[in-house]
Amino acid sequence: MSYINKLIKPLVFTELLRLLPTPKQKRLGRKRCSKEALLWGVLQVLKLGIPWSAINDTDCSYVSCYRYFKELQRRGKLQLVYETLAREKTDISQGAIDTTTSTSFRFRALTGWDGKHRKIGTKISLFTDIKGLPAGVSFGKGSKHDLRFIPNHLKKTAGTRKETLNLDKGYTSLELRRSSRDSGTLINMEMRRGYYVAKRGPKFRFDRVKYKVRFLVERTNAWLKSFWRIRVRRDYKISMFKAFVYLALIIILIRS
Repeated sequence: MSYINKLIKPLVFTELLRLLPTPKQKRLGRKRCSKEALLWGVLQVLKLGIPWSAINDTDCSYVSCYRYFKELQRRGKLQLVYETLAREKTDISQGAIDTTTSTSFRFRALTGWDGKHRKIGTKISLFTDIKGLPAGVSFGKGSKHDLRFIPNHLKKTAGTRKETLNLDKGYTSLELRRSSRDSGTLINMEMRRGYYVAKRGPKFRFDRVKYKVRFLVERTNAWLKSFWRIRVRRDYKISMFKAFVYLALIIILIRS
């Protein structure tokens, strides 16, 4: 399957084959499709955003590819592999949080109006480490405020030391700063103009040197949205959309 390198590097594809489970061959019944053919069909849908029925250049039907991916999602294998890789490869002592919105049809689950970007979509919030690698992910409606993702990120990474958290002005909150300061985490962010007008007492610190690495989380968001199945959400079930996001994050971690 020499055509694999058209969408993904062969080394990344080989690592995916090692990490993802192989379909079991039953004693009776037709022979199972190879995992290489199944995964290649799934990657076409993820990278190109094409319908399942438009898959080509594989040695199996698109139905087999869909069923394989659906079984990975049903068993939670993609989320498990992602979380395992994230623990091994990331260091969140200095991290950053940012959200991106995937354009979506008006589905029932996790869609809403994003006033900032003026579109209906599903928000994906990423928690990245000092190198910009995705250490955590959270999902919400397009209408959900970015601040409301932070407690979920902190809960999922409880027990891990977080010295500095780089945020943009959209996360401005005195309550967040004070609670984080009590837990030993520095919220490193610029303040909006006039935010401290008529306020007494010490001002919060801002470390411009540490803040320079915040662009890495935006770069990771750009990597994530280079997968067209994620840039435009076409999956009615949010579980399938999340599965595609986990698979994309696995590829990003493998490439690092």
